[in-house]
Amino acid sequence: MSIAITNQTTQANTALANAGQVSANSSAFGLKNEFLTMMVAQIQNQDPLEPLDGTEYVGQLAQFSMVEGQEYIRAGQAENAELLYTQQVLQSTSLIGKSVLVPADSLAISEGEIAAGVIPMGASADSVELAVKDLQGNVVSTQNWSNVNSDDIRFELDELPQGSYTFEVNVVRDENVFTTTPLLSRDVERVMLPASGGDIQLKLAGMGSVSLFSVSEFSQNNS
Repeated sequence: MSIAITNQTTQANTALANAGQVSANSSAFGLKNEFLTMMVAQIQNQDPLEPLDGTEYVGQLAQFSMVEGQEYIRAGQAENAELLYTQQVLQSTSLIGKSVLVPADSLAISEGEIAAGVIPMGASADSVELAVKDLQGNVVSTQNWSNVNSDDIRFELDELPQGSYTFEVNVVRDENVFTTTPLLSRDVERVMLPASGGDIQLKLAGMGSVSLFSVSEFSQNNS
């Protein structure tokens, strides 16, 4: 009899490890009911001269109850995660038409556009230089700052011809030169949900798609 009980427990543990959701047939709840039915049948048909050890049944039943509780917790966590994802989707749709700051070192600028962004600092610096280059590597615009404190630097470029550009930021601190990636301001054109799952994607003007979670700052609607 004890072999049958042990086999039933092994089946339950295997089913719980492979189950993606709670169901009447494969969940710990369903298996526990089968175990109880089997236990009653075994008790009814036990040998009166060699009665079964009830403590083993109690131990097996306690294990089922514990696993069942863990399964319901996992199911609840999955439901909460799905709800959170739905809320993120609904909130992200409100970003369409707004400006966001995202880390990027290249950008396609449209005609008449004034490119802008932020250079993240985090610490003071002797000097900071922003160089904008065209696709041929020619420097088309530069901006410089001296004796910079730890506050982030907001910049705005003069109008550039329509085209693609790269951004290079050099920070000099204690005679050491560091490079950093600027945060460029872009308009959100569309919100996309990958068919295969994963992060919500924002389609940004002149930049393509980026993950919602790569955005560093959101601003008000553009006028």
